[in-house]
Amino acid sequence: MKTFSISEAARILGIDRKTLRRWVTKKLIPIPVLAISEGRPAKVWREDDLVLIRNYMRESYWGKGIDRRTGKKAKTDRKSR
Repeated sequence: MKTFSISEAARILGIDRKTLRRWVTKKLIPIPVLAISEGRPAKVWREDDLVLIRNYMRESYWGKGIDRRTGKKAKTDRKSR
């Protein structure tokens, strides 16, 4: 089964790595498992974990909110899900 690092998962899902980390801290999404990647220990998600994260995003994630500097809705460069 294919595994994805936090950076790869964030890129695939179209969100920031900080968002994934925040969701893990709040226990909203599955916690990545520890695995050996390129000879180094790394936390990774499996393909079925990404499906669960996508389901969470579809149900609960509204996208980027208000830009703190301007007070306007933040620009989004995400492609439609």
